[in-house]
Amino acid sequence: MSVGGQQNYKLPQSADVVIIGAGIMGCAAAYFLAKRGLSVVLLDKSRVACQQSSRALGFVRAQARDPVEVPLMIESLRIWRGLEAELNADLEWRESGCLYLANDDAQLAMSEAWLETARQHGLPTRLLSPREVTQIVPTLANPAQGGLFTPNDGLAEPRKVTPAFAKRARELGARILEGCGATGIELSAGRVISGVATEAGNIRTRTVICAAGASSFRILRSLGLTLPQQHVRYTVSRTNAVAPIASMAFLGHGICLRQRSDGSLNLGGGLSADVDLALDRLRASRFFLRAIRDSHDSFTFHLNSAFLRDLALRLPWMEAARQPWIHDRDPFIAQNDQEVRRAFATLRRTFPEVGHAQAVESWAGHIDCLPDGIPVIDAIGEPQGLIIATGFCGHGMGLGPVVGRLLTELVTDGRASLNLREFRFSRYAEGDLRKPYSIY
Repeated sequence: MSVGGQQNYKLPQSADVVIIGAGIMGCAAAYFLAKRGLSVVLLDKSRVACQQSSRALGFVRAQARDPVEVPLMIESLRIWRGLEAELNADLEWRESGCLYLANDDAQLAMSEAWLETARQHGLPTRLLSPREVTQIVPTLANPAQGGLFTPNDGLAEPRKVTPAFAKRARELGARILEGCGATGIELSAGRVISGVATEAGNIRTRTVICAAGASSFRILRSLGLTLPQQHVRYTVSRTNAVAPIASMAFLGHGICLRQRSDGSLNLGGGLSADVDLALDRLRASRFFLRAIRDSHDSFTFHLNSAFLRDLALRLPWMEAARQPWIHDRDPFIAQNDQEVRRAFATLRRTFPEVGHAQAVESWAGHIDCLPDGIPVIDAIGEPQGLIIATGFCGHGMGLGPVVGRLLTELVTDGRASLNLREFRFSRYAEGDLRKPYSIY
């Protein structure tokens, strides 16, 4: 059988757990579940880490997160420190800190305010003076008004992390089916999960984890569940190898960067993202009005080919219309070339020693967003057996290891070892929406 136009599969008849989505959350969950001895099938309509999980900058940080995420991230950092040994893989992990410059009084005030969160959780975060910034980043041309620095945050290579989880999960017996999307969830008595329909056939199961990133709302909608999920487009470039400029995760002067072990940089345009206007933007728009109003400087709106593509995908003969769960199997996401040029110009001013830096490649990804800026991590009551992990708002790579472990606990123990109340799915229906610390 040809599945998704890619591969042939002999589908297992049953599994303890079926996971939808082979990004970092799905692959980490597959690994930890298989490690506990459960039979696992992981489905993806395309490939392992084909979307945002391989397109991130590579920051692994507790710093400057929403306070409710910090306990999860502290635990995740504990896992990260031993993850290369656990997965037997080079992840380019480096515990060298995270530095966010304060470019003006408003950013300085935000940094000072976040110190209270750091103190509450025992983090070694400090507010550095301009002189102290220069001491730890001597290549920086302008230390601004100082910066927020957390020395035990880290860095890793996104293109290596998720495949490493997938490889170890396979070695432990998990079945990972690429190019084989889920097309439905079967229910018993309308309330209890009994199986998953896929492009290759059906799998009996009592537990489904929805970890489908920016497509999760489509899966949940088919079950009568409403998730106010949208996405923004973020562009990243990789440079040629340059002289060492910063060992830590760096954000300031409108750029963010991570220097890899080979000397190249992953370079992004700070905290600015693109929003491509389309009919789909009307969905759940009321939930995002406050975030857009409060953070309008963080978004650039475009009326471009994405609008026409959205219309085309709605035509009845398109796969997106015929199979809404599959929708756009492997979407091309165009990078913002203007943003690439701006980021490189800023890089050369900020770090003059990299004057010869050039873009070896550039790409964009869709960061899935929820209106309160924090994810859903929840085993919901109905349908029974459905667990959701989505909406990580650009913070997901760092959280991936701990979320994979927490999902495993929800499956095997019926409860998580950390408090997940703030991440419950029902908060939207309850109207319990907090002001986002950051929307992505």
